[in-house]
Amino acid sequence: MSAMRWAAAVVVLASSSWAAAQGPPEALTGQQRTLLEQVALGKARGALLEQVCGLPISGASSVGRWAAGSVELDRAVRLWVRAQPRHGVARHYSDGVCEVDVRLDPESLRDQVLAWLADESLAPRDGDIGPDAVRSAVRRWPTLWATGTARLGAKTVAGKPPGWEEITNEGLELARAAAVADANRALVEEAARLRVSHARRLREFLDSGEAIRDALREALLAAATVTVSFEPDQVAVATMQLELRRLPKLLADIHAAHYTGDVFAAADFREMLLLAGRDMLESTGLAAPPQRCVIREPYPEIELDVPEWAARSLTATGRFTPDEGTPADAEALAESARLAGIDRLRREIEKLVIQKNVTVAQFVSYHQELKSDVVLALSAARPLAPPRKTADGAVEVTVELPLRRLWEVVRRAMDRVEVEPAEAAQARATTVPAAGERAVEERP
Repeated sequence: MSAMRWAAAVVVLASSSWAAAQGPPEALTGQQRTLLEQVALGKARGALLEQVCGLPISGASSVGRWAAGSVELDRAVRLWVRAQPRHGVARHYSDGVCEVDVRLDPESLRDQVLAWLADESLAPRDGDIGPDAVRSAVRRWPTLWATGTARLGAKTVAGKPPGWEEITNEGLELARAAAVADANRALVEEAARLRVSHARRLREFLDSGEAIRDALREALLAAATVTVSFEPDQVAVATMQLELRRLPKLLADIHAAHYTGDVFAAADFREMLLLAGRDMLESTGLAAPPQRCVIREPYPEIELDVPEWAARSLTATGRFTPDEGTPADAEALAESARLAGIDRLRREIEKLVIQKNVTVAQFVSYHQELKSDVVLALSAARPLAPPRKTADGAVEVTVELPLRRLWEVVRRAMDRVEVEPAEAAQARATTVPAAGERAVEERP
């Protein structure tokens, strides 16, 4: 097939056969597909959290630094980001790789940050950060995108939770213990918000002595029901629950053993049940395994002769002008403009040089087994901003496509040749060789 015929085939597929192109390969079972999508979504959310924490607010302060000023606020940020839904459909490639995207627009994040600011229970926080600073900062925040990848056939270990295959057993246990400790602290804070009377909260009792807070922490750890799950984004999530009717007895025992003041009496705690308006005390704790517990490949491969575009992204603006009388369906018009932008990206991708003046279009014409995956990689193009309506009634959408996955697709049809870097060869000639890294040269 010539380069021109391949190009035409991509246009047809990109315009009208997205569902077929994005379907999982036949070799995948339903269970495998679900597992890959869970792991990929978890990794995407983890990457999104890093982006959220790096967003500037005011001066040297960022969302992450602001959240770090309060354990409760930091936990709330992590829980909220981890709940962000998948954007679009998962992309299953023929080599068993699954990609999942998550998207977060700045307005949604702004509204959530303002809600956190208004929640007094999340204090103490950076006093210099206020609603006005957030509303000003959001003008500089971009739409955030993150992509998670999971691979079929990656190393698996019997008994390890999905996504935790590279974590040692010690790492699993440390993450479990840290998540339970975090949930325990959160449960104490949840209890501290309860009203002992219309004038006082339980926090005043807990703050009357460090021994009192420590005693409640130990009592809740022993009395509460604890469940721990290991999520695919390598975050251990612990949930603690305590029936509220059991709390007054725990507090009365702590009062008798540690309280020396005269403000609270043991009988005061029984009124909490009437004022609480609920039957259960519940909290969530999060923890990740230490980096030292991550099993890493001792000799990672280094790719030689990787084209410079593999580390870049391409952008293009698609434009769609509806015919007269076409219903003004904003979503349909935006999608048409997005597809026009993807078609422009496709034409740019065809011209990318892999090696020795061989373009992507020429290479795929000789390796047609890659064509469907190249089309699927194109479908990952994402809008950078909301659609724009021009003065002449057209709709424009600017899309961006990271090119790393395209490179990973085309290099599958290349011969892999292990070579020794020149620096290593020279060093080996003069010194005793040490354990090093393998380099891989890709040849089309």
